[in-house]
Amino acid sequence: MTQEAVAIVLAAGTSQRMGGANKIWADLGGRPVLARSLAVFASVAAVTRIVVVAPLEAHAAVREAAPAGTSVTCVAGGARRQDSVAAGLAAAPDAAWYLVHDGARPLLTVDLVARVLEGARATGAAIPVLPVADTIKRVDADGRVIETVDRGTLRAVQTPQAFEGALLRRAHAEVREDVTDDAAMVERLGVFVMTVPGEPANLKVTTPPDLVLALAWLAEREA
Repeated sequence: MTQEAVAIVLAAGTSQRMGGANKIWADLGGRPVLARSLAVFASVAAVTRIVVVAPLEAHAAVREAAPAGTSVTCVAGGARRQDSVAAGLAAAPDAAWYLVHDGARPLLTVDLVARVLEGARATGAAIPVLPVADTIKRVDADGRVIETVDRGTLRAVQTPQAFEGALLRRAHAEVREDVTDDAAMVERLGVFVMTVPGEPANLKVTTPPDLVLALAWLAEREA
């Protein structure tokens, strides 16, 4: 079975919680946030193509942010996250494997990409996760605690998420309700999703403090 994969990198968000700045272009150690994700995928031998989902006006900047010689296809996003992923799938409709990644997670590693691909090759779908450290409460609309949830069975989900190509295309063709990630679509098909260890540094830059934390992780890694 072919090991080749297409990376779909999502960069079409509005960055509403970044104080008006577009998070994917924020400076992270001298390079834009998005550029760091693209550099990792470009260095993975199994990734033969990168599709970036971004606003039309950003396409030239996306290509400039990619490492020299990297094959990057740019497409416009949709109203929902899953619509943006679907646009990425349409740009690479025959891929054997897909890696779907949030462009705002700049500190992924080659090792993490390898883990999710290995998990997907075993089961068809794999996602990176971390244990939930905080106590979790379920509350009602008025903010009153209903119950304390057993955090031992909970995991925080990251990207990249890896999928067998035909499986992800089927999920997008059949699942219409709103979801927060592609794994949820696959789950609705009744397909088992494998979890693999995520990485604490693989945080999503959503607010200005997240960027500060990402800089700290980057400094520690480079040290």
